Amino acid sequence: MSKDIDVPGGPVTEQLSPEEVAERTRAAVGYNYEFEDKYVVSREKIREFANASQLLDPVHHDVEAARAAGYADIVAPPIMFSLIGIIAHRPLFENAIVGYGRRPVMQTEQKAHFHAPIVAGMILTTHVHFDSFRQVAGVDLIMTRNEISDQDGNHLVTSWTTLAGRSGEDEDAEFVSAMEKVMMYGAS
Repeated sequence: MSKDIDVPGGPVTEQLSPEEVAERTRAAVGYNYEFEDKYVVSREKIREFANASQLLDPVHHDVEAARAAGYADIVAPPIMFSLIGIIAHRPLFENAIVGYGRRPVMQTEQKAHFHAPIVAGMILTTHVHFDSFRQVAGVDLIMTRNEISDQDGNHLVTSWTTLAGRSGEDEDAEFVSAMEKVMMYGAS
């Protein structure tokens, strides 16, 4: 993680007002870091993800089939980068975008540009960027960008994610209930 970036407002030691949450979030635009943990892409992780996604193409399961298709090893399903992003975003919400507490923040949009496939044996580095923040109709829209590269510095994926949350002081019970039904908690 980048140590030369000063997190706006310093550590949170008390409950923030909705205005303070929005102010601190707005001030954090531009915050970026290299996620300190590398993601090792294993054959087993690729196969598990492909099975969970019901992707039966042999390039996701069989080394020989992947090599026959021109790849060095089995190929990660394209959407697998989103798992890496979820893990890499944790420090963003621990260090820069603070004050949401139990208020759900949900993904509303995601775009990706694939520069090269992710294959087994790669060791991935993720750079996370907090690109913008705005408030619309009581909802906070947080836009992030992830840049994923392999161990040789080859750029593999650029993804843009829009997250929606509420910095309002009172939790909306219906909103919390609805989000708990669709959110993925505790991903690792």
